[in-house]
Amino acid sequence: MKLAFPHMGNAYIPLRAVVNQLGIEAVVTEKPNRRTLQKGALHSPEFVCLPFKVTLGDCMNALEKGADTLAMVCGMWACRFGYYGRVQHLILRDIGYDFESVLIGREEPGEIWRKLRPAIGKNVARKVAGALALFRSKASAVELVEALARKTRPYEQERGSTDGLLELYLHHLDKASSQRRVWELKREARQAFGSLPMQDKNGTIRVRIVGELYVLLEPTLNLDLVRRLESSLGVEAQPVLSTYRWLISPLWLDPSLHIYSSRARRLTRAYLPYVLGGEEHMTIAGVVSAREDGFDGVIHAYPLTCMPENICRTILPDISSRTDLPLLSLCFDEHTSAAGLDARLEAFVDMLRARKEKRVLHGVIQASM
Repeated sequence: MKLAFPHMGNAYIPLRAVVNQLGIEAVVTEKPNRRTLQKGALHSPEFVCLPFKVTLGDCMNALEKGADTLAMVCGMWACRFGYYGRVQHLILRDIGYDFESVLIGREEPGEIWRKLRPAIGKNVARKVAGALALFRSKASAVELVEALARKTRPYEQERGSTDGLLELYLHHLDKASSQRRVWELKREARQAFGSLPMQDKNGTIRVRIVGELYVLLEPTLNLDLVRRLESSLGVEAQPVLSTYRWLISPLWLDPSLHIYSSRARRLTRAYLPYVLGGEEHMTIAGVVSAREDGFDGVIHAYPLTCMPENICRTILPDISSRTDLPLLSLCFDEHTSAAGLDARLEAFVDMLRARKEKRVLHGVIQASM
């Protein structure tokens, strides 16, 4: 069996680990790019959301690279993501691809086991336990390295030094074959990022990014939003969601994630008491708590036609007004231009800096009176 799964940020690192540990060959294609998006968009319904188009192109790349089985998480919730696997695999077969489907969450567990069991071979219990342990360890390590990069990139003295370390440690984590090696890499990463020459952090703008999961985590879709904010504009950007949260939460491997999700639902109950099947509660809770958490503004990033996030888009301006927190909405599709995005980001950050300088000046005046 040669099994493939769509890209989403750096999730391929722990996903490749769990598949290979089970004795199955993981087919990981190149990271999504403009060509991937164009291939997927060519065979997608016109008004489907952008993540559908990119992941469809990803599946085509994997099949052309030799994959014979495609895995996808599915579900019966309102967001269309729950139907990606079934619809995409129908499209792929219609255009001539031949492969086996593993629809996790839609098929019966016994059916999934029947497909995977021959490829896993002997010592099933030991392989599954080892695969899950390495999976969680690598997901945690990817989370750490990404967080360290976000903390240092806006303040680095040598442009590009943070990204160089980030790529280096992601590569090492992908190659690591044991938990011991992953733990060593986490320790080394803390030391390496901590030793980078830094500039003064006084007056730095902090921005929280909320929105649809795939747009937040896949740089191809958001035109490398976090790096644009941090490297070009010197802003500390913090997405409210992460690869670790998306991978680990459904498996209940970290109870703290469910505590965090429960808190988000409590915070948003007055605005949206229903579950829509997307990241709507994390989006709204992220805006509600942003001022208290020390952020100067919020960016809401979402794909065109995304139902849960478009509902959030009608709610967030009121929260922004109540909390006196600037909000920038960014809608992404295959026609979004880098130049237009840069112009909007620069104007938003300039406004945040002006507001911050005004507050500081007002504080100085009040202190002198």
